[in-house]
Amino acid sequence: MKTTIALLLVCASLLLNNKINTTDSKITFTFDSEGVAGTIGDIQSQSEIDLTQIEESIIKGSVSVGSIETGNFLRDGHLMWEKYFNRSDYPRIYFESNSIKENKDRTYKVEGNLTIKGISKPVTFMAVKKDNFINITGNIYTSDWNINIQKERKKNKATIAMKLKIE
Repeated sequence: MKTTIALLLVCASLLLNNKINTTDSKITFTFDSEGVAGTIGDIQSQSEIDLTQIEESIIKGSVSVGSIETGNFLRDGHLMWEKYFNRSDYPRIYFESNSIKENKDRTYKVEGNLTIKGISKPVTFMAVKKDNFINITGNIYTSDWNINIQKERKKNKATIAMKLKIE
């Protein structure tokens, strides 16, 4: 009986306070008006994931601006300039959820703050739990963070996709 209780406690602890495996997680983006796709890495996470109650979880972490890759070495270099991401003054991009709510279709609405170039703005993403991954997607407008690739706000739309592996 004691062994069974101990085994149940161990199994329960594995479901609570899971961490994001940053090595096996991936973040991609598409800059819609330019047809440019890329990745951003060097993921650091302080997330606390409860797979039994995702609404109680916290998704928190950052990525390195210097890890942006679009498949074009010159473009990637230009994105580091002060006019765009300003890597020298703001080397990381930060996200922290402040609310995770389950929808009727078993998806989740993730609200939080995204900080780019020292500017923090509220964002809303959608998330789906599949096996040991949480897939998060959403759109942002880079011009909201003073990254103006195009003059019109609507042409600065970027689609973000995060595939976070939970351990």
